[in-house]
Amino acid sequence: MRRFVVGAVALEVALLIVGLTWIGPLSRARSEERAAPAAAETSYRTYGRGSGEVVEVRLDAVETVQEIAPGVRYHVWTFGGTAPGPVIRVREGDTVRFTLTNRSSLSLSHSIDFHAAQTPWDVNYQPVPPGETFTFDWVARFPGVFMYHCGVPPVLQHIANGMYGAIVVEPRGGLPPAREYVLVSSEFYPGDRPVRGVFEGDPARMEAADPAYVVFNGEANRYVDAPLVARPDELIRLWVMNAGPTLTDAFHVIGAVFDHVYPDGNPTNALNGIQTWNVPPGGGAMFELRIPDPGTYPFVTHSFAYTGLGAVGMIEVSPDAPPPPTTYPAMASPFDGGLTPVAGTVEATGGRAASPAPTPAPAEGAGGAAGAVELHAAITGFRPPSLHVPGPVVRIRIVNDDPMPHDLTIDELGVKVAVDQGATAVARFRAEPGTYTFYCSIPGHREAGMEGTLVVGAAH
Repeated sequence: MRRFVVGAVALEVALLIVGLTWIGPLSRARSEERAAPAAAETSYRTYGRGSGEVVEVRLDAVETVQEIAPGVRYHVWTFGGTAPGPVIRVREGDTVRFTLTNRSSLSLSHSIDFHAAQTPWDVNYQPVPPGETFTFDWVARFPGVFMYHCGVPPVLQHIANGMYGAIVVEPRGGLPPAREYVLVSSEFYPGDRPVRGVFEGDPARMEAADPAYVVFNGEANRYVDAPLVARPDELIRLWVMNAGPTLTDAFHVIGAVFDHVYPDGNPTNALNGIQTWNVPPGGGAMFELRIPDPGTYPFVTHSFAYTGLGAVGMIEVSPDAPPPPTTYPAMASPFDGGLTPVAGTVEATGGRAASPAPTPAPAEGAGGAAGAVELHAAITGFRPPSLHVPGPVVRIRIVNDDPMPHDLTIDELGVKVAVDQGATAVARFRAEPGTYTFYCSIPGHREAGMEGTLVVGAAH
């Protein structure tokens, strides 16, 4: 019997290495050998149908260009147009009704694998061909922070090129209020030379685990010049997920000690007074800490052979920091740690809706798209590149002509409206007379020419 189990384990590992081609019977054989779970293990689980809301989650698989380090444009494969993909938040007990549409321009099949789900691999995690859509339901039974990723072989290339993201399953009873950020650690393996200014992934470097960049949230040193903020002695909650695909993230905040670490983010897994915690590829953890003194506190991977490749960020602690959000979006941009909603990609039935986008709307009769000027968005640029409106209420109907997401961003006015691939959205806001710059904030898109001018009132 012992030789049978050892042989089964070795065979299963071999199958994983060649591309996850078949694992079901071996996994079942191993599970039959384990003892029955302890009663405490099932105390917070709900089997069968979900006990919460039905949450609609839609993601498109699409390739685009993203800046992964200053001046380094990389051809990423993505969920939702960014690497990492959008941060998803649901609650323990929710039923997630997931829809994947494959809009690959490279004729690649893609799939989804939610580490938070219990669902048959041979039914729901299979490749979706280009141009097709697939939907299935799963129940979020375990709280924590989990990875989602593409599982089409070779899985290494799909993850290394950007097809991953984090999903946070909030515990049924909630958590104490805190300032929260989601951090996704990952590696990038560009080739030696760009092709027409854009780097492609190098499979040989991926297999050798020789990354050029190890990053948080898709870009080397993203939070060095734009640090995360907190107030002294404020409870900070960091949801850290390591997408890998290969390296362990030895997560550490310099100048601080973690009050609590919860492996995989599950509140039943409490550890106290931790200096550094290893987050394995494909794993996660929830870190809670309070920093008593104002100052700057770097967060890093303490695997210092990789820290200098971009795995450094800053937490700026100041009494002047703005107050923390009171709620966090159900679907959010990964680039600011899950604070900015991504509109139109998550819907909930049964009374709980996604958090609204932060675009300020006028108080009197916005009236949807009535009276809106039309702006077409494409990677080649906005059409027309200049808009002139009387104001002070501005309505812009954004038509996305591309098979990839875009947004309309106006920094001076605090406007950021996302529009899904092939979809339409309306931006409604107030603006004083003046000239404003609008652009698409998705990395690489502004550099490709997605920028224009909005003139409100008389031209200056």
